[in-house]
Amino acid sequence: MTATDARSLAGGTTIAYRPALDGLRAWAVVAVVLYHAGATSALPGLAPGGFLGVSVFFTLSGYLVTTLLIRESSRPDGLRLRRFWVRRVKRLVPVSLTVVALSVVLSATFWPGMAASDAAAGIFGYTNWHVIGSGEEALLRTIVGPLGPYWSLAVEEQFYVLLTVAVLLAWRTARPIRTLSIVVTTGWLASVAAQMLLDGPQFRFEFGTDTRGSELLAGCGLALGLHARPDLLDRARMLLPWLGVGAFAVVIGLAATTDYDPPWLLHGGYAAVSLASAVLVASLLLPGPLTRLLATAPTVAIGRLSYSWYVVHWPMILILTADRTGLDRWPLVALKVAASLAAAVALHLMIEQPLRRADATARAVAVAWLGASISVVAMAIIVL
Repeated sequence: MTATDARSLAGGTTIAYRPALDGLRAWAVVAVVLYHAGATSALPGLAPGGFLGVSVFFTLSGYLVTTLLIRESSRPDGLRLRRFWVRRVKRLVPVSLTVVALSVVLSATFWPGMAASDAAAGIFGYTNWHVIGSGEEALLRTIVGPLGPYWSLAVEEQFYVLLTVAVLLAWRTARPIRTLSIVVTTGWLASVAAQMLLDGPQFRFEFGTDTRGSELLAGCGLALGLHARPDLLDRARMLLPWLGVGAFAVVIGLAATTDYDPPWLLHGGYAAVSLASAVLVASLLLPGPLTRLLATAPTVAIGRLSYSWYVVHWPMILILTADRTGLDRWPLVALKVAASLAAAVALHLMIEQPLRRADATARAVAVAWLGASISVVAMAIIVL
């Protein structure tokens, strides 16, 4: 990658496509799927720390979303957040809304304890606080129900809103990038402080937007740093790829050995992982052994459908139990992985990509989102 490419990626008018970033998405989603498949198939040691794939997703999303917003600011017609939100809605909502609707329809057969409030939380992006507010009594229904993984989607959606507000305020100042950098740095430190100082049950730290925000903000900081100093990539060309290999080894090692959310991880550990993830993302912007490994065609293909796979994998895993399939352990894990991947491919090809590419005005997208969301909530109230 040339210096010109680096400047483009860090904040110019275009963003160069980096296949290795899709490859990183693939690793993250596979880690999560193996973690859930193993834990529900009498193989909890398969990927005991696979949930750290979500942490990597957070930091990568923070980097990409901030880079997109910086690109918007450099357009001749200036910063227009409407474009950003139209892309977000078209990218995220169709698949997530489809899975909510299917979960409601199938609830009587597979998860009769599901509540309409679970569906509403998934649709409107507050599943994490819904889980926290429901308390320990309802924890199994909300987080182990079909829409449990929506807690991380909620954290990201809330982060997008907060970042949009921060960008709007920063762009009213004389030096918007500097202002936004101060806000992001302060936010990261505040999130670490929340992890260290707040009191509450484990799930409060695991699902809180404030306690998990450091992972997203680390990606934001990377994007802002590369925008302010695009020469940093060239200057780190010899060292950074190997630092990325080390960071990847650390994250893989934690995913292979970490028990479910130990106290050290909830109280500062996720912030440390966010820094390793930021180094990992930065390293994939340069040529290197890890970049080549993650840019292989099969890995990139999985990364491109990682969102659909993440959203649909948990309901599929809950449906494919040992009692229903007559399988256990490794055969059951293989079935869960294969079936959920097949469902993800269908969602990706039939829902995600066609609607993402659809040509529609901002008004049409907003009306479609609101109408579809209200319809699914009404169906949930009736059915559940």
